[in-house]
Amino acid sequence: MKDRKRSSAHTVRAIVYPERRISRFHNLQELRHSASLVTKVFVQRDYSEGTICRFQTKFPSDLDNRIERTLLEETVKTLNSYYVEAERIGGQSYLEGCLACATAYIVFLCMETRYEKVLKKISGYIQEQNEKIYTPRGLLLTDPIERGMRVLEINVFEDRGSGSSSPSSSMSSAAGSGAR
Repeated sequence: MKDRKRSSAHTVRAIVYPERRISRFHNLQELRHSASLVTKVFVQRDYSEGTICRFQTKFPSDLDNRIERTLLEETVKTLNSYYVEAERIGGQSYLEGCLACATAYIVFLCMETRYEKVLKKISGYIQEQNEKIYTPRGLLLTDPIERGMRVLEINVFEDRGSGSSSPSSSMSSAAGSGAR
């Protein structure tokens, strides 16, 4: 993986949208080093079906022109299905509970629960989605576990070079996006 390093001149491509210039980043390291955080967008929890961990599939308007609606909805639906899987109670959950009681919870020092395994799967999925879909678009998903399972946070980055080329246009586009 380290052998595939390239200079940033070869890996950053700009896409010009009406009133916006968005850079494409090819990896997470490059995004963090060559871009500045513009805003954070939050996808809230959906409590319409109770307290089960589930996020709203409503598309945030702040992400217009940044990512296709279907890509974000598919990510959120997949995350929701993983959380349903994690909270499903079955024989394995029952056995884990019995073992925990019988061993005064010492068993959890030796083994990982099914819930923890699914949370690791979710972290891997988020990392994969960041690498394949979100980072190239200047976005970064944050694992909901890092935000107390309250929100799905999406950081929006802007290429530092694109903002300095025309300060007046970046000010007007920032004012325009804040007026929505």
